[in-house]
Amino acid sequence: MEKNGFCSLKEKLENSVKLSKEDIKKIMNIVRKEMNFMIKNNIVITPKNYERWFYIFCNIVENEKELNDLEILGLFKEYYDAPYDEVKEKSGATDEKQKGMVKKLVRIADIIEKKLAELINTIDNHTDNIQSHKEEIEKDEENINSDNIKIYLKKILDELDELKKENQKLTQELKKYHTDVLKLQKELVAARSEAELDFLTGLVNRRRFERAVLEMINEYQTRGYPFSLILMDIDNFKKINDTYGHPAGDNVLKEIALILKTFLRANNISARIGGEEFAILVPGASAKEGEVVAKRLKKAIENRVFTTPKEEIRLTASFGVTGVKKDDTLETIFDRADKALYRAKQEGKNSVAVIE
Repeated sequence: MEKNGFCSLKEKLENSVKLSKEDIKKIMNIVRKEMNFMIKNNIVITPKNYERWFYIFCNIVENEKELNDLEILGLFKEYYDAPYDEVKEKSGATDEKQKGMVKKLVRIADIIEKKLAELINTIDNHTDNIQSHKEEIEKDEENINSDNIKIYLKKILDELDELKKENQKLTQELKKYHTDVLKLQKELVAARSEAELDFLTGLVNRRRFERAVLEMINEYQTRGYPFSLILMDIDNFKKINDTYGHPAGDNVLKEIALILKTFLRANNISARIGGEEFAILVPGASAKEGEVVAKRLKKAIENRVFTTPKEEIRLTASFGVTGVKKDDTLETIFDRADKALYRAKQEGKNSVAVIE
């Protein structure tokens, strides 16, 4: 349950109150902290999650709280009687209001960089004008004899000097803020890339793959769009490492990744989720259709010749396939696919087992 006064910025956004420059600067700081936290903790960035976590980080920033991740999760639990990473979004007027707020936040984030550049340019021009006016007044001052007017002009010049100093200070702050925004953009791109890819194979890693599965579960629960999940394990992989060494094993993993990239469609998502274990997400496919994909991959692997420092070898792989169900969670769909994979191993390996 939300509490009134918990986040003043949220109340301004919801009531369409005009935001000050300080408000926009604070929003940028909130969004920076919120996005870093959500990426680090693998929280799906749905409108509802985004809005709720903005609310939490708004309170943290406005009250200058210093909290670790566990304390932040505890703060969320204190104010929301719901999982901190909801997959399924419910429809209704309240959600429309939340989504409207998210759109405002996104719009603000989109225009901040442009506005900062415009402000820097405007202040630079204004500073040049002040300098020009000052030089003109200093020139005219030599022809004025009245002491009172000279005193008055001196005050104006002093005020102009102060205004110039303030403008220079503000300009430096804005330039630094603009640089920080550009740096943040690069950091987010780099962080997302590092967080999502398996360094050896170039496939997505388990964290990113699980997020994709959660997104697909959400699609199925809201729009009825099906998908199948395939788990794949290289048979007798330990023997390869023991016989030919780990570098040879790494090369095999890279070759397997290449097979997946070659034989899968563009909308399929493949990942390395463990040592020699891979996973494939097949959008729009039933369990039976996923079985067809798995059999095609099985055949491609068993027909491939893999090169090691000692000799050329052949490999096989086992596959477990399942399709999404109405009440699935990340855990239940993975559990079914894992049981199917175990069955394939028990049936003698180099096989495909399906649990619908």
